[in-house]
Amino acid sequence: MSSLRIQRARIRYARDRMRVNFWFTPLLMSLGAIILAWVLLWVDARIPYDITLISRLVLMGGVAETRMFLINMGTTILLTAGVVFTLLTLPLSTMASQYGSRLIRLFMGDRTTQFVLGMFVSTVVYNWTVAESLPLAEEGWRIPQLTLTAGVLLLLASFASLILLTQHLSTMIQAPTIVAKAGAELQDAIRSLAPEERRSGSGGEPSVTPPGSQAETGSHPVRAMKAGYIQYIDHYHLLAVANRKDAVIEVRRKTGDFVGSGVDIVHVRRSDRVDVGIEGEVRQAIHIGDRRSPAQDIVYAVTLLTETALRAMSENDSNTPVICLEYLGEGLALFLRQGEPASHYYDRHGQLRLVTEPVTFDELVSESFDTLRHAGRDSVPVLRHMLDIIAAIGMEVTSPGPRQTLLRQISLIREEVRASGLIDEDRCSICRSADLLEAALPCASRKQPPGATVGNEPGGD
Repeated sequence: MSSLRIQRARIRYARDRMRVNFWFTPLLMSLGAIILAWVLLWVDARIPYDITLISRLVLMGGVAETRMFLINMGTTILLTAGVVFTLLTLPLSTMASQYGSRLIRLFMGDRTTQFVLGMFVSTVVYNWTVAESLPLAEEGWRIPQLTLTAGVLLLLASFASLILLTQHLSTMIQAPTIVAKAGAELQDAIRSLAPEERRSGSGGEPSVTPPGSQAETGSHPVRAMKAGYIQYIDHYHLLAVANRKDAVIEVRRKTGDFVGSGVDIVHVRRSDRVDVGIEGEVRQAIHIGDRRSPAQDIVYAVTLLTETALRAMSENDSNTPVICLEYLGEGLALFLRQGEPASHYYDRHGQLRLVTEPVTFDELVSESFDTLRHAGRDSVPVLRHMLDIIAAIGMEVTSPGPRQTLLRQISLIREEVRASGLIDEDRCSICRSADLLEAALPCASRKQPPGATVGNEPGGD
């Protein structure tokens, strides 16, 4: 296995951490501003002075006034940046109060907002870098005209980006935009399972030896060192450790589960005595933090959408829950097309090496519909659209299990409607639609693709 594959879960988690913050993009742009200042100073020193001297597109001046001009420009941008941060507090407070504090991550990961912050910070860094690069004496000194002019252009670009930010915030805090971003995170989380969790193509017949058949004396529990949420589990790293130690690693917790300090999260089994040093290697593959992350936690990505819909329904908004259901349905359909993640991983010789507890379709459907179904029992648009979403998901059914899950949801919707406060006409209409959908829901006409429930060692090298 390549090291890139082994580190895949960690890279995805680190990338999510860098994406959802206000410092990474401004930091990169500031480094770029320093490089730009050095490059332009180098170019200025090699351009014939007479060429830029007659141009009206460049600025000129002495050393003292040039340095003061650059410092003043940087100070002006720095003061204007205070206005930018004031503008940012509006959507933060709005999202926290209307949609929940967990959705603030959607705003923090917005590229336009990060770019505008980066423009202001990098312009300040550029001007002050150039000012500090100027010599103290004017004798024999040539004015860096292009460098000075570039500072003015960056100043204008920063103010233009402020207008862009004002326009962007007016659409950013709207419910459809927020739901679309949450839906995109759900789809990204589901797609991330495809290269890591599902691998077909084996290197031998899988061993039928159950994971608990080893002698009990060869079992070693790995406990959590601190309390918190499991933010990611690097299955490739665990599989590599199991291959190297000739062991079977059984992961007893899922990504997103809360674990207490000292709780068993993994059991390592061998036919002989387990190497105690394996405990540290296993812990390296399981990261525990103080909050959940949708980088690998699909259930949490679903929760972001359902929480948005619930808050909207509490304010008698029936349009936002419908939009949330659209993205939930798209995510569930994508999950079915990919197939459920593997729970058993084998090496290339067919020996069982890793046992996990992956997220299931039934779990995602329950997380998507149970709370919304109960909260929207008196909302005709929500109930009707829930049936439409189930019908759309049903088109992707390839096995009896998901079909039974959807049929159960249809039955529960029918029971909620009967216990609701809707008028008889609406109640009968929704129940009739549920009966028609129940009869029309397609049976599994295609066989489940091989390897969808049995994980094999990833493409070996």
